[in-house]
Amino acid sequence: MRAEKPKLERQPAMSAVPRSGFFRPVLKAFVPPLVMGALLFCVYVVVRDSLEPHRQFLMPSVSDLWTQAFGLPAVREELLTRSFTTMSIALAGLGISIPAGIFLGIVMFRFYVMERAVFPYLVALQSIPIMAIIPLIQSALGFGFFPKVLIVALFTFFAIPTTLLLGLKSVDRGIIDLFRLQGASWFVMLCKAGLPSAAPALFAGLRISGSLAVIAAIVSELFFLSGRGGLGQMLMNTKIDFKYEQMYAALIVASVLSICVYVFFNWLGNRLFSQWHESARRNK
Repeated sequence: MRAEKPKLERQPAMSAVPRSGFFRPVLKAFVPPLVMGALLFCVYVVVRDSLEPHRQFLMPSVSDLWTQAFGLPAVREELLTRSFTTMSIALAGLGISIPAGIFLGIVMFRFYVMERAVFPYLVALQSIPIMAIIPLIQSALGFGFFPKVLIVALFTFFAIPTTLLLGLKSVDRGIIDLFRLQGASWFVMLCKAGLPSAAPALFAGLRISGSLAVIAAIVSELFFLSGRGGLGQMLMNTKIDFKYEQMYAALIVASVLSICVYVFFNWLGNRLFSQWHESARRNK
């Protein structure tokens, strides 16, 4: 009997891959916040319509926000320049709090007595309202740029050493024992095992501190009205002048800036950990 030739099945072309695999992550990333934003906007409209007509100026409509704020070139230019000032204060404060927080977290992990000595004061620093010590900062440092930066650093400091310390304490004990069997020094274990394993926890703290930095910069401007003002000073001026449309515009821009800083640290963390840590794969 003649053997039958095997039938060759036609392989599907690469172009036949469904596009749903590309659009699914995009939909998962953008649809939930868009839906939540629509719900919040509906709540805003309902609350505004429930106000008396003579009080509705306190919550301007979308058309008013455009015609009297975002649609005016002078207001857009002011928002841009003041946003730059606010971001410079926020980034300068993060430039102080991030290195100092990482250094303190490493010191607290290396020396247990330092953790016992410093941690209560970290909790106290987080518990004391910053507004209560702003007069002391004003008396000691004046009303320049550095006091505002110091307030941002105080606002954003707590989350960095605490999350880093938590991450360093969570390193797998087997990995530490393996390094010790190889005779590695403590510094080598820190650089090659401790910090890489603690980096996801650290970036969680950076996301928290980054989103708080813009808020802290605006709070500092509310108390330090001298010098070149940012969005905080614009909020104060527009409230005094009853320009609520521009005040809401400044609030929206401040929220966008805070979200952008948070998204940046989230993106950076995912880029660094996407190949090996489950915290990044879960976000995909």
